[in-house]
Amino acid sequence: MAFHLFRLPESIYIDIINTMNPCEQFFTSLCSRKTYSIIKIHRRAIKNLNICTEGDFEFHLYDYETTYMKFHQSSEIPNQKLEELMIDGNSIRYELKEDNVVTTYWAEPREGTMKLIEYVCDLFDIVVRFIEIHCDSGDRLMKWVQRRQARLDTVCFTSKQCEENQFTPETLKSLIMDCEAESIVLNAYTTQPLQIEKFDKKYHLFDVTIGAWFTLEHLMTLDCIDISVTGRQFKSTEMNRFFKHWMSGSSPRLKRLEVKLDNYNEQELMDGIDVKWNMRTMHVTTDDVGAITTFDGFNEIQKITNGMSAGFKFKYGLLCFGVWPCSFPLFRLPQLASMNIINEMNQFEQFLTSLCSRRAFSTIKTLRRKSKDITMSAGIVCLVIDKGAERLVIAQFGEDSRREEIVTVNGKSARFAYDVENSTINTFWAEPIVGTMELVEHVSSLFDIQVDKVVITKKDSGTRLMNWVQTRQRSLRMLEVLSFNEMEDQFESEDLKNIILECKAENIHLNALHSSPFEIQSLNKKFKVFECLRGTWITVDNLMTLDCISITVEGRRFTCAELNRFIKSWLQGRSPRLGVLRVSAADYNFHELFDGLDARLSSEKIVIQSGHLNAFNGFFEVVRSDGITAGFKFFPDFFWFGVWPRDNGNVLYLDSL
Repeated sequence: MAFHLFRLPESIYIDIINTMNPCEQFFTSLCSRKTYSIIKIHRRAIKNLNICTEGDFEFHLYDYETTYMKFHQSSEIPNQKLEELMIDGNSIRYELKEDNVVTTYWAEPREGTMKLIEYVCDLFDIVVRFIEIHCDSGDRLMKWVQRRQARLDTVCFTSKQCEENQFTPETLKSLIMDCEAESIVLNAYTTQPLQIEKFDKKYHLFDVTIGAWFTLEHLMTLDCIDISVTGRQFKSTEMNRFFKHWMSGSSPRLKRLEVKLDNYNEQELMDGIDVKWNMRTMHVTTDDVGAITTFDGFNEIQKITNGMSAGFKFKYGLLCFGVWPCSFPLFRLPQLASMNIINEMNQFEQFLTSLCSRRAFSTIKTLRRKSKDITMSAGIVCLVIDKGAERLVIAQFGEDSRREEIVTVNGKSARFAYDVENSTINTFWAEPIVGTMELVEHVSSLFDIQVDKVVITKKDSGTRLMNWVQTRQRSLRMLEVLSFNEMEDQFESEDLKNIILECKAENIHLNALHSSPFEIQSLNKKFKVFECLRGTWITVDNLMTLDCISITVEGRRFTCAELNRFIKSWLQGRSPRLGVLRVSAADYNFHELFDGLDARLSSEKIVIQSGHLNAFNGFFEVVRSDGITAGFKFFPDFFWFGVWPRDNGNVLYLDSL
């Protein structure tokens, strides 16, 4: 006798639907499209309901406490007459057994698994949460699930506790590298040892219970919250390396680590690490469900970059490592106490602390003791802060969502990583050059300094940063233009030309190769020091129009006829500020060099430079109409021309130029 459920008042049939369990709702939904739609809309949601697959041919509908249905797909159709259900327009025979176990029969069972998962997920508005992959599974189901839903919680690669169910290393490696789940569990035997060279993957949980392939290098490159490795034994020296790795700022998301040790050696484990014993009880939570690991008495270490604390202890053959935030209420102290602490920091510690927040920046800027010997150099993607022999390098990179630590730079949020051993900070931006500019503003304001030097390299070629710095501050001491390799770092000729012409720095250092010949017709530029160590673009006319105190050219060789022109130009009153010219010579044609010059050899004039034990003399002298004397001579590798100041008599101090 039929029961006309949907002829009842809506409130009644909704109540009836919600007295059904998920298995009853599933089979009722198969009656018609209308039935499916009504149950999908009006059923009461079950908290944490989701799907777990086992291999390619089984899946469960369950929550954390109850399994509501089990589906098994098969191609072996029995002889007896079976019921049929309609899925995606296909009539499928099935059996419903005890405990709500449904066996369905398909020509291609894996395809059946996917069609049933699609149906059940849509009906109950759920996703596949857990995938269990067997040695004979393949990757098709996993990849299909990853495509159809935004998030997959866990994938477990398992041999079902049987050594006969072995994966090939190639298959398991491919599965692991293609897996996009938030967590991975490896409980799999392999026919040969597994080898994965680069393993910079990001997971919530990474759990290895079988397999000795997992190395310390894998552990240090993984970006995880929770790691458990019991499939192999680590040495105490290896874990000592990992602790130092974590303390330097790496593994920023890690909250819990559990590994097996082959032999607990406290001396090796703590070598070179500042460790203290802590009797407190600390709790570490690694997931949303609220699972807690308790540390009751532990050895404590601290991350250098942000003050985060971690504890470790050895128990039952396992080394357990847990991480929790550690804070010091610096700015809740009386102002005098805060000021004393801030001024006990070096400049780099002050800078790192200033990144914590706008308030931290403002407080350190206000209370720190002024220092005059801090300098800042800027490249497109790199900022260098120097104080005496200490140096801090801040490199800017493109966005990297794997980085969890956030700092405040000039009021802007940026992802951050710190390598304490190399005193290097990495920040991550949508546009790295903008990050450099924000850091320049931050450091300038914090320490009341300006950019001392701008560095441009081939990959950075362009004038954007240089012109921005020149606009924001009154002066720039140095522009440095560099090519590191012979071919790869050549500048486009037009780029290099624009850099030279737009530069307003006091000094310019050109150590740059260019891709094709070019000329600058009128180089009417004023520098204190001009150095061109590579490149053949510069001409004698450029030398004569430059207004500099010191000029050095090594990449281009000048003939004696050209040097003669330059000396005559100086005698006519050009290059009025010139102190020293040093260039490479193409020949030693003294007839052309002295043509038309009233020059005499003299040993009276001497040149002194710090770092050189002996002064040097023996110059050919020429005298300008205003009485200023210059001298020139050939050295083994270069031609030298110098001007003696009127008030120094016969001595030229190169260091005073």
